Amino acid sequence: MAGVKDTLLDVAYRVLEEEGASALTTRRVCEEAGVTMPTLYHHFGNRDGLLSAVHAVALEKFMARKRALAQTSDPVADLRASCEQVLEFAVAHPAVTAAVMARAVELPSMFSQAYALMRHRIERCAKSDALRVPVEQAAEHVWAVIQGLALSIVASPTGTSPSRQTTRAALDALFRGLFGKA
Repeated sequence: MAGVKDTLLDVAYRVLEEEGASALTTRRVCEEAGVTMPTLYHHFGNRDGLLSAVHAVALEKFMARKRALAQTSDPVADLRASCEQVLEFAVAHPAVTAAVMARAVELPSMFSQAYALMRHRIERCAKSDALRVPVEQAAEHVWAVIQGLALSIVASPTGTSPSRQTTRAALDALFRGLFGKA
């Protein structure tokens, strides 16, 4: 029966990515997966269980990309590439990003792996003597700026995402503050 569960998750993820969280209903997922509601409830308990599972899938897809970034001999460039990757993901997957960020407000621990990976990259910078501030301060700054930029990409009050030039300028300012260079 694992195949049915995977099908339900695939359908739910597709609906979330293409149409957003409001379109992600248990009825819709069941219809598109060709199963009955009791089947969905058997695997996920309820809509919240399905949403939690879909958010976990989305976060794992994101983290797989983060972990796949090649480590070079330049830890600052690696951290910058990692930050840019977050923003590229938000641009490419706005509905998924918005849904996962909204869920993280309720359950911040879901970002613990992402935070740990970011902090590890910052620690590499510190070990190379590139960092001008304490690791914890740098981690707070990077997290705040990247989360803020990602949120502005998926939920801008103007209806348009910040330009690539704007996000690049924000990253340049962050990196100048942390490392003395952009």
